[in-house]
Amino acid sequence: VLLSGVNWYLKYTAKVDLGWPGRSTAKLPRTLPAPDGTVRRHASVPHRFALNDTDDGYSGAYRDWASYERQIDLLALHGVNEVFVQMGADAVYYETFREFGYSKKELRAWIPGPAHQPWWLMQNMSGFAGPVSERLIEDRAALGRRIANRLRELGMTPVLPGYYGTVPPGFTERNPGGTVVPQGEWVGFDRPDWLDPRTGVFSRVAAAFYRHQRELFGDSEMYKMDLLHEGGRPGDVPVGDAARAVMNALQTAHPGAVWTLIGWQNNPSPQIIDAVDKSRLLIVDGLSDRYDGLDRETT
Repeated sequence: VLLSGVNWYLKYTAKVDLGWPGRSTAKLPRTLPAPDGTVRRHASVPHRFALNDTDDGYSGAYRDWASYERQIDLLALHGVNEVFVQMGADAVYYETFREFGYSKKELRAWIPGPAHQPWWLMQNMSGFAGPVSERLIEDRAALGRRIANRLRELGMTPVLPGYYGTVPPGFTERNPGGTVVPQGEWVGFDRPDWLDPRTGVFSRVAAAFYRHQRELFGDSEMYKMDLLHEGGRPGDVPVGDAARAVMNALQTAHPGAVWTLIGWQNNPSPQIIDAVDKSRLLIVDGLSDRYDGLDRETT
C-alpha cells in the first residue's frame, strides 16, 4: 500500500496524526523533520480488509466522490490493502438480467434504493424504496468505477460483489431449465429468489454477470458472496454442491480469485467451508470483536 510509509513518517517522525475524526497536520513545522535513518516495517498479516457489507447502507448511501476519496486515502495511510466496493453493483445486475428476459422497468422496480442495497446484495430483501432511476444506476456505476480505480492506484485490492444466485421474480418463466428456491421473507421484506447454482442456467447468468462487471469496473482478485445469509433457505439443494458450483463459476471467470465471506451469526456454514478449496476462501469475521475463540471451520 503506497501511503502506509507516509503515515508512519507523519506519526512517528513528524508527530502528527491523520484519522477519521480529524487531523493534526496544522502542527507540522515549516521545515519537516528528517527520519533518523532508513525505516523498514512489515505488516504482520496479509489480509488487512476494510468495510462491512452494511457500511454504505447505514452511513454511505449518498456520499460523493470527495467523501470516498478521503476515506480511501485514510485507509491507504493506515495500511489497509483490501476494500469492499459495492457501489455500482446495481448496474451489473441491471445489465445482466436484461439478457435474461427482463425489461428496464421491471429491473428498476426490483433494485432497492441506495440505502437498502447492501441487504439486497446479501439476498435479504429487494424492491424497497424504488423504483430507482436509470440516471441513478449510471451515476452509481461511474462512482464505483472511480472508487475501484483509485484503490488500484494506491496498491489496494477492490473486493467486488460476486454472483451466487440472486434472481428477480419470475425467472424460471423467462428461462426454462433454471430452478429457483423461494427465500421467503426477512424481517418483513420479500427476499429475492435463489437460482440453483448446479444448473446450466446459473453458469450462463454468472458468466454474464462477471462479463458486465469487468466492463464496468475491471477485474479483481477477490469477490464477496454470502450464500444463504441470515436464514437463507437451501430447499432441496445440497449446500456443499451449491458452494462448489458458485466457486467454479468464479474460477471460470477469474482463475485464482478468492471468495470472501462475512462471518456473521451462523454464516458461513461448515457445509460451504468444507466444500471448496480453503486456499481460495477468506472469512472476514464480523463478530470477532464480541466473542473470543471463534472458529468458523468448526461452528
